[in-house]
Parts: sequence; structure tokens; C-alpha cells
Amino acid sequence: MRPAADARTAAFAERALNLLAGRREEEEREDGLRIVPLAGDGSARTYHRARAHGLRAVVCQHTLAKDRSHPDENEAFLAVREYLAQRGVRVPAFYAADLDRGYLLLEDLGDERLADRVREQRWQPAEPLLALYRQALGALVQMQAPGLPAFGMRMTANPAYTPAFVTAHEAGYFHCELLRGWAALDVPDDAFAAEYAALADEAFAGVDSARLPPAHGSTWGTLTAAEAHLAGLVFMHRDYQSRNLIVTREAIGRGVADAETLAVLDFQGARFGPPEYDLAALLFDPYVNMPAAMRDELIAFYARTAAAAAVPGVPPAPTAAWRRRLLANAANRLMQALGAFAKLGGRAGRPGFEEHIPAALESLRAIIRILERTPRLSAQLDALCR
Repeated sequence: MRPAADARTAAFAERALNLLAGRREEEEREDGLRIVPLAGDGSARTYHRARAHGLRAVVCQHTLAKDRSHPDENEAFLAVREYLAQRGVRVPAFYAADLDRGYLLLEDLGDERLADRVREQRWQPAEPLLALYRQALGALVQMQAPGLPAFGMRMTANPAYTPAFVTAHEAGYFHCELLRGWAALDVPDDAFAAEYAALADEAFAGVDSARLPPAHGSTWGTLTAAEAHLAGLVFMHRDYQSRNLIVTREAIGRGVADAETLAVLDFQGARFGPPEYDLAALLFDPYVNMPAAMRDELIAFYARTAAAAAVPGVPPAPTAAWRRRLLANAANRLMQALGAFAKLGGRAGRPGFEEHIPAALESLRAIIRILERTPRLSAQLDALCR
């Protein structure tokens, strides 16, 4: 059951909406505050829809420790939101904040996620869904392409995305939460260490690590966008999947039907990474299980679009080597997702996660077989999927 708004959340929402509506505290209100809880994601954040004076917005609340480092997660959200907005990516408008108490007031974009649309239509008819996915890939290229404004790691305090990070926090997460936890397998911590490292290296095969400065304290705080692009890294959302894309309607003009637009959410985990990672997160998304023919068409569309925009390392037509990098990134992404599904759905008992484990496991198993770099892990996945 979703918790009702507490008094502080309601007070923040009312105060901010009063200001937006140009109301003074002492004025009579024609229309009092209405606030209802919304379903959250896999984080500790809570969301409420607030309405007053004919205005509506979403309150995001995420309390952080008083001794937190800066930029904290809420500050990172606002900084990355501004970067994406200036890049022309549709993101929720920002209205107000109380960062000391962890409150953000944002545009209410509605309830329909891309995942909801796919589940409703079950991939038929294909063309309207393909159009939405092309739009999502166009937005991804806008995020990744060189130019201004430039993304910088100082916008966030997120760890550097490196092969070592992958083995520790994606493969390692999968190993601990899915294999040893959810599946209750007695597998040593180092059972697949060499194979996890091989997948991480394959995912970074398009990155020139010699051009990168060392990560200090596990972050790349001084890495510039120019340095990153020369090395083959780009802005990486790191959770670019169908549940973080909202289908909205944008007014075109009198006599013209409103256009459907995708808005991007949950980007506070952004950092530099290989361009193939977010592509893999979207097209190998276990929440929707995309048909292979549609995925191939969208991979070709992305390659054309990204190459034309000078996204580093992306060929205008998919090559065998580039496809391998894409698949390796997909494997790492799926291991991260499986770790989260096992932890949130299995161990924490939260709804909306555990039911996606079988599809994610089958997708990971298929990718591992194609790459042929991890025979021991492949055998383990075969046993799990029986």
C-alpha cells in the first residue's frame, strides 16, 4: 500500500503551488490542496501528485543525510535535468525545491510510461511503437553527441563507469543478489570472476583508456566532455529503459492533433560511459521483451543517427565488432537489472520486479551464447533457465 502524504510533504506542496499560482498566504483559496501518492521506482524516493488552484505537479521527496557530500542525489537530478533540457531532450519542468528537506516540485507528465503502452498493445501494431522508440533513440543521440552544453562529472558525485566498476557493481551485484541470494546457489565469489572481467573488457573495447585520466576516489571529477569523447565515452543515463520514458501529449496548435512526445525521467545516475550501454538498456529491456526483428531495425536506425551526429565509435552501419560491444554492454546491463530484481523483488518483497527475472535471464543467456566468452557462466545460466 502506498503511504499517504505526511504533513511536511503536503505543506511543501501547498506552499510551492501557492507561489506558482501567485497567491499570498492570507488570500482566500478557491481550491484547496489535493495530494495523492504515486507508485515509485526501485529507489527510496516517494512521489505524490499535488493539485491546487487549477495547477498540478509532482512532489518528489528523498531525504538525505545532513553530512552528505555535494552534489547530492537531488542536486545531481537538477543539474542533469538542466543539461538535458538545454540539449532539447524533453524532461519534466522544475518548479521549486527544498533541498535541505529533500523536496522537489516537478511538472506532472501523466501516468503512461512507454512500458505501459507496449504491454497494452503487445507490440501490435508495430509502427506506432517503432515511432516512439525512434523518438527515444533520437533523444539518446541528443544526449550523447558532442557539442554544447557539455556534460561534466562535477554535476554529480557518481562513481566512474569503468571495467572495474562493471565487475564489482553489475556482475558482482548479479552474482550476490541473483545467483547466491534469489537462486540460493552455492557459488564462490570468484567462480566466474575471469568471465565477468572478459565481458567488461568487451563492453569497453571501443574506449581508448590510455586517453583517460585516473579516477580519483573512484570518480572522474575532472574529466571533461572533450576528453571523454576523444576516449570514446559519452553521457550515459544508466537507466534508459521503458519505465523511465513517459508518453506525453504536446499541444501543436489550433486544428492540429496533439503530438505524442517521450519525456525522460530518473537521470540522476548519469556519468560518462560507452555509447552502447544506454542503447542496450533500451533495446534489451526485460520489462517489455522486444521482438528481435524490431530490435535489429532500431539498432540500424540508431547507428545511422548516432554516426551522423558524430557520437564516438558508432559506425553508420552496424559492424560485427560494434555489435559485440553492444551485446557485451547488454549482458552487463542485464546482470545489473537481475541483481536489482532479485534484491527489490525477492529479498525486499516489493511488487513489480521479481516477475521480470525469467525474461531477463533468458535474454542474458542468449547473449552469453552469442558472445562465446563465458562457458562456465553460460552453463550456469542453462541450468537456471531449465
